[in-house]
Amino acid sequence: MNRNTDSNEKLQFLFLCFLVLGLITVFFITPSLRPASLLTLLNVLFLGPVVNFLAHKKVPKWASILSIYGVLSLIFFFSFNHFIRGFADQWSSLIESLPTFGAAALQKLELLEQKIQSVLNIEIDLGIKNRLVQIGSNTREWALTNLPSLIGSFASAMLLAPIFSFFILKDGDLFREQFQKLIPERYSESTIHVLTKIGASLGSFLRAKLIEAFLVGFLCFIGLKIVGAPYAGVFAVIAGITNVIPYLGPILGIIPPTLVLGFSENMGMFWPMILVFIIANAIDMILIFPLFVGRLVNLSPLTLLAAVAVGQELYGVIGMLMAVPCASILKIIFQEIVAILYA
Repeated sequence: MNRNTDSNEKLQFLFLCFLVLGLITVFFITPSLRPASLLTLLNVLFLGPVVNFLAHKKVPKWASILSIYGVLSLIFFFSFNHFIRGFADQWSSLIESLPTFGAAALQKLELLEQKIQSVLNIEIDLGIKNRLVQIGSNTREWALTNLPSLIGSFASAMLLAPIFSFFILKDGDLFREQFQKLIPERYSESTIHVLTKIGASLGSFLRAKLIEAFLVGFLCFIGLKIVGAPYAGVFAVIAGITNVIPYLGPILGIIPPTLVLGFSENMGMFWPMILVFIIANAIDMILIFPLFVGRLVNLSPLTLLAAVAVGQELYGVIGMLMAVPCASILKIIFQEIVAILYA
């Protein structure tokens, strides 16, 4: 009897591993599904606690989900009327001004090259102009090649993710029961416990990062408006989005306004803009990050640096974004294994 039980558990474990590996393989070999899958995961992690809270209040899950979608749609509608249109106008103006900024940048770089030559008193061609022209050509070629597919993937994700999220949130308990049946009985309780902890940890972390990104972007927007910097909305959105990248986020966020204001006629706005970003990121490091994110991550700075470095090496910017959540997941799994082995 015991042999049969052990044999069945081994078969269940192998089948479960095969199923998980199959899903992971489908995810990686089907690029078109990745944006929708990731957006669905984010939706479930963000909205899951709200749906569960309303379910405890005896509100049907389908009604809770549709109500949340309705509220989010209203928020988007009012945001579009008051903020997104302004952002779109600033973005269009910035795009139209890029050729002017590019010409000014080339002129200033050529002057810099001439000064270097005069100081060194030698004839040397640094090729700055040619390098920039080549970079611009490569960037334009990449955009023409990849932008249509990226836009298509994004549009597909925006259409499919709400539908996938609805059914996962609505039938989450059923999916959980079906998945639990696939796990060998002796490991079922501990596995569900670990997965529940991972889900709660990921949800809390992502919600905290969203709050942090919003607050950093808001601080940058207010500061840029106060000093009168152009394109305040665009630069604030960039600062908020890049803030989700650990360590490098503040640096990446300040590069676009530095390039635009540093090579434009608004040089008087350059140093006030730098001061705004320094103050906003200082507030983030001193107050926002420790309050909303740091206490949830609970990882040493060395571990964070190592995780970000590994993520960047494997998957670039996406790897850097996923490094901290993955490190948190591995920590939870490691702690549970240690607890089982040394209990």
